[in-house]
Amino acid sequence: MEKITELIEKLRESSFDTNRNLDIYLNFYNLESDHIEHCYEFVECSGERIFVQTFSPLNPVAVTYVVHGYFDHAGSMSNLINYLTRRKHKVITYDLQGHGLSSGKRSMITDFSEYVDVFKEIYERKKESNSLPAYVISHSTGGAITIEYLFQYGSPFQKVILVSPLVRSYAWNLSKLGFTFMSSVTNELNRMFKNNSSNEEYLQFVKKDPLQHNKVPLDWFKSLIAWNERIKEYLPLDEKLFVIQGDKDRTVDWKHNLSFIKGKFPECKIQIVSGGDHQLFNENEELLLKMFEYMDKILKEKK
Repeated sequence: MEKITELIEKLRESSFDTNRNLDIYLNFYNLESDHIEHCYEFVECSGERIFVQTFSPLNPVAVTYVVHGYFDHAGSMSNLINYLTRRKHKVITYDLQGHGLSSGKRSMITDFSEYVDVFKEIYERKKESNSLPAYVISHSTGGAITIEYLFQYGSPFQKVILVSPLVRSYAWNLSKLGFTFMSSVTNELNRMFKNNSSNEEYLQFVKKDPLQHNKVPLDWFKSLIAWNERIKEYLPLDEKLFVIQGDKDRTVDWKHNLSFIKGKFPECKIQIVSGGDHQLFNENEELLLKMFEYMDKILKEKK
C-alpha cells in the first residue's frame, strides 16, 4: 500500500517513469497485461489533464470504450477490462476529470456537460479508422455521461451498454431536501462508504484505495439536480440501448431510472440481476459470473 500511495503522488505531477512503476499500478488494480499491449498517456481535454489507457489484445474484434462512475477510476473497472480483453476487445478507458489520475478538483463538476465534453474529445481522438465495431460500456455516472452524449450528438457506437446507470440518486427527494439545508452551512460532506456490493473484500479495498476521494462536494449534487431538470425536455430517441441493473441497488433510484430510460429510449432492453447491488462489476463471484453471462449475450446479439 505504501508503494502505490507514493507512486500515485508522483503520478499526479508527472507520469510513469519506469516500467516497474507501471507494473505496480497494474498489479495493484489487478489489470491484466500478459499478452496485452498496454498504452497510457495524459491528454489535455477541456483544460484538464486526462489519464487515458488502452488495452489491446492481438487481433481485436471490437473497440470498447469504458466509462467509470462517480468516485471511481479505470482501476475500479479491472474486472470488466479483463473480461473484455479476454474476448478480444480493444479497451479504451480514462479517468474522469477530478477522478483517479486525471487533474481537476476532486469529485467535482459544475455541469454534467463538462463530463460529456471530455468523453467526446477522448472518443474523437481515439476513434478507429478501420472497420472494427465500436461499443461503449458505462457504469453509474458514466451512464449519465453516455445518455447525455447520445442526446447531444447521436450514437457512433454499434452497441451501448449501461450498467447501474445514474439518472436520479437513491432517496432522491430526501437528498434534495438535505442538499438545500446543508448547502447553507458547508460546501462538502464527508463521504460515507456504502455497502454497495456483496463482495466484502472489495468493500474493504475501496476504503484503502488511494485513488478514491473521501469528500462529496455539494456543487456536484447541484449539477446532478440541474441535469435532471434539463433531460426532462429531451425528445425520445430510437437508439437501442442495453441496460443491466441490480435489484438491491441503494445508490441510484433504479426503478425511476429504468422507467425514465425506457421512456426516452423505447427500444432499450433491460436485464435485472437478481441480488445485484450497485457495483455490479465488483460483486461476489456468483453475481459477477451471472452479470458477465448477460454481457456475453448482449455482445453476441446482432444489432
